Formats: sequence, C-alpha cells, structure tokens
Amino acid sequence: MPLVAFALAAVVTAMLCPLAIRFAWATGWLDHPEARKLHTSATPLLGGVVVCLGALAGGALLFARAPGAGALGRRTLLVLAGALVSLVWGLWDDRHGMGVPLKLVGQLIASSLLLAAGTVPDLGLPVWLEVAIALFGLISLMNAVNFLDNMNGMVGGIVGVTLLFHALHSLRNGDVALAALELAWAGACAGFLPYNFPRARIFLGDAGSLFLGYSLGASTALVFAGSPPGWGRVGPLFGLAYPAFDLIFVVANRVRDGRKVSQGGKDHSNHRLARVISCPKRTVTLVWCSTAVLCASGLVVQNLSRPLPTLLVSGLWILALSWAGYRLSSVPSGAPIPVAKS
Repeated sequence: MPLVAFALAAVVTAMLCPLAIRFAWATGWLDHPEARKLHTSATPLLGGVVVCLGALAGGALLFARAPGAGALGRRTLLVLAGALVSLVWGLWDDRHGMGVPLKLVGQLIASSLLLAAGTVPDLGLPVWLEVAIALFGLISLMNAVNFLDNMNGMVGGIVGVTLLFHALHSLRNGDVALAALELAWAGACAGFLPYNFPRARIFLGDAGSLFLGYSLGASTALVFAGSPPGWGRVGPLFGLAYPAFDLIFVVANRVRDGRKVSQGGKDHSNHRLARVISCPKRTVTLVWCSTAVLCASGLVVQNLSRPLPTLLVSGLWILALSWAGYRLSSVPSGAPIPVAKS
C-alpha cells in the first residue's frame, strides 16, 4: 500500500508541472539570471507548490487506511501546519524577497509546530536543552537544503533518495503510516525531477527548498522518535550528512575569505566539484549516489544498533567528508562552471 502513495504522488506532480509552468509565465513568477546563479534565462519558480500538492495527494488517500495511522494522525495537523508555513514563507520570499531575520522567523515557527507534534528527541538531557538542540538542527537543515538548491536536480534528488531510505527505516520500525507519508514525499520529488533535471523547465524556488528541507527534518524527527532506544537511532541521521557537510563547507570558506555567510555564490561543494569533473550533470548524479551510500550506511547502523559499528562507520564518513572538504576548498571558486546541456 505505501508504494501506491509513491506512485500517486509522482503522477500528480508530473501532471501539475506543465500547468504550473504556464501559470508562472503568465503571472511573471520567474527566477531571472544573476551572476551568482547558473541558469542563463528566466525560469518558472512554482515547483515547490507542485511538489507540495503532489505529496498531499499521495498521502491523503492512503494515510487514513494505513495500519497505525491513528497514532500518527493526532500529530498530523501540526506537522502539516509547519509544512504550510515553510511553503508560504518561501513563496513570499520568491515573489517579494525577504531579509535573513524574517526568514529565520518563518523557519522557527515551522520548526516549533513540528516539535509541538511530539517530535522532540529523547536524548536524556533537560527538556529545554533537547528542544534547543532540535530547533537548531531543524533550522540548520532547512537552510542547508535551501543553500543546496543551486544546481538542476540537486535538492529534489537528495531529498527524494533520503526519504526513500527513511521509509525503509519506518517500515523496519513497523510504522507503515509514516512510511506511506515519506514515500508520498519521495514520489513528489520523483515526479518533479524530469522537469528539473538535467534541463530545468521549472525551479523549486525558496518555497520548494524550504518545504523539502522541512519535510526532510520532519521525516528524520518522526523516524528518530519512533525508533527503539539505542545506537540504531543514529541511522536515519546519515541521510542528512551531505546537506550538513555543504553547509559547514560554505560557512567555513566564506568566513575564511571574509565574506558574508548569507551572500550567495558559486562556491558550494557541488560547484567546486563541477569545476573538477567539468559537468554539472555528472556532479548531481554523483551526489545522489553518495547520498544513497550514506543512507545505506545508516540502515546498517540501525540494523546492528551497536556502539562499535556506529562509531566506526560514523568515523569513516567524517574522515571521508573532511578529506573531500579539504580538497575542494583548494578549487578556485571564481573559475567558470560548465553549463549543463539538455
């Protein structure tokens, strides 16, 4: 049954994309080229709305029928309210622009609604500290995903792959309802990608990247909360490794160079990797594959749920990403990036 949610969300999203493209052109809801961006022509910006509608369509018909849906259903309104806040906040930013403080306010509201749904992680710490850690993690993740929305197919692929693996985590925990919801989110990403990769006919916009960042955070929090106590709880966090790595990479390099952290540019880890291998398409595909391997490592950690394998796998990935960050930081950020061909 959860697979039907994936298929339905993918089909609905794919059907709505052409309509959104025409509507965006008619209303001027477009992203225009700038020096810090890769695209060279105006592109519709309503992909986030389409992905959200597709995910809702995929989850709505099956959620109530899935075993265990009642337990999750008590929190559904709060989770969906947070998703709606992130989407609407992003839409306003896409249309009118928004300063960093106001963006953070919207992310704080969305994250607070999610935590109010009972997703505060039990870390054995004082409640206020657990809430603070959760808020910091969710807001950081939303910004990391928003930062990564800088190359065709990047965010849709990373989030889609991670949500597929999160659905496996949920199924292993016996939560079919949550797995159906995660597969609906992943299906919406799958239905959107043909219109966004390798040639982009529509962009997610801030609305889409914030919505997907929130969705990824909500999925992680729900899987974590539903997992048995132990080292296996670390498993779902592996899917967040690349967005976290890129965020740390960008912040560290911009601080080193004396630039504003919030100032956009072509200095992300994937930008520099594209300069090395001379192809944005292969870069995106490589990041997708790396995300899948990271998520598979998380499944291994969850299945074993023992300290030594968890620490060993985590340590190896930290070393690998640290080495990658060191090598990529030496790639000039001002060098041209090859333009993706359709």
